Amino acid sequence: MTNSNSHTTSTTRAGFIKLADIFEQAVLKVSAVSCWSSALLIAVIICNVIMRYGFNNGLIVFEEIQWHLYAIGIMFGLAYAEITNSQVRVDVVASRLKPKTVIKWEIFGTVFFVFPTIYVILFNSFDYVADSFALSERSSSPLGLPFRWLIKAAIPASFIMLTLAVTSRLIRNFIALTEKEA
Repeated sequence: MTNSNSHTTSTTRAGFIKLADIFEQAVLKVSAVSCWSSALLIAVIICNVIMRYGFNNGLIVFEEIQWHLYAIGIMFGLAYAEITNSQVRVDVVASRLKPKTVIKWEIFGTVFFVFPTIYVILFNSFDYVADSFALSERSSSPLGLPFRWLIKAAIPASFIMLTLAVTSRLIRNFIALTEKEA
């Protein structure tokens, strides 16, 4: 005789794991594309150095593209670091705690610190991008890049990816917390 409550629990758990997997796959796919910003950044830096020191002609456009590519790598790298558990943490403290206690602290930190921070940044970033778009904002340099809103759009886009990554991690932490000890 099977317990219908345990079947419902296992079905719910499987559904949450599937959702976490979907979130992680989305983050990993976006990260796979955005990681190319580092290769482009290196190419732009090399071109800028050659232009500046080889031909005595540095271009402002190259300087600005460097900052934009660097921003893309860093902003989208946050979500990737969360998914792959490669973010900076205080392992000295965590190594002294029981695994379930570490999970509880991660859940606490996520709910009371990470999600509120993401909310504030997301809430404000949409207007930030919209205002830039409405003003047709461009670089203050005469030969700088147009469409400043485009790079500013990396803020909400990357924090949406971070939300998916953190939510996936939170789901997995809740599941790990509710599993019975073996």
